[in-house]
Amino acid sequence: MDSHNNKSAFWPSYVDIMTTLFAIMLVLFAVSYSRFKIKQRELEEFKDKYEEIMAIYKAVDNIDPEYFEFNKEYLKHIFKIQVNYQKGKFSLDNLLQDDLNSAEYNLTKANAIRQQIIDAGEEIKKTILNLQQNDSLRTDIKYLVVIEGQASSDSYHVDDYFNNDVLSYQRALKLHEFWRDKAEIDFTNMDKCELVIAGSGEHGVPRAPRINDKDDSRNQRFLIHIVPVIGDIHLNPKLSK
Repeated sequence: MDSHNNKSAFWPSYVDIMTTLFAIMLVLFAVSYSRFKIKQRELEEFKDKYEEIMAIYKAVDNIDPEYFEFNKEYLKHIFKIQVNYQKGKFSLDNLLQDDLNSAEYNLTKANAIRQQIIDAGEEIKKTILNLQQNDSLRTDIKYLVVIEGQASSDSYHVDDYFNNDVLSYQRALKLHEFWRDKAEIDFTNMDKCELVIAGSGEHGVPRAPRINDKDDSRNQRFLIHIVPVIGDIHLNPKLSK
């Protein structure tokens, strides 16, 4: 009789335990599914942002190859127009072809180089404007334009102020002023655009190979960086506050 009562008491207890476990599993499933859906939405948002960022970089990388060559190793656009200055000069009015005493003197060629430089500036401006006016891209994207001047290794060093590091910066500054004054290309006045002027002297990368043991004039040039500043890309909006 006692054995029968024990068996009768066992089964209701077992059912209660199983019911409780089922309820716990149901709650865990609901919580897990809810978290899964949240993560799925975050990943979809991240995918959209990633595709948008890649579209921006692709547009920047495809800037007109007539004027720029993109270096994948250093992620820089190399100004393809060869600019040779008179030694120690930094104005685009003092190209080697402007020097009356130089065998390279050719005013027509000097003016043609200056026109190519203007055309290249227009290409940069057009690229940024196209990105800014693209309705499919985020409105909070800004663009950092870096003009980096380089100098040839010609041991130009009069004193601490007159050296190739300063000279390369002065050349980059004059390029900005040339675009601004000659063609009204002013990246400092463009919406959502910031300009940085830099000079890397003889030490910037990449460096063009020498023409021969003495001629390093290929490195009298500019490197242009167009860097999209994406802004806040946190998936969790709480992290952006």
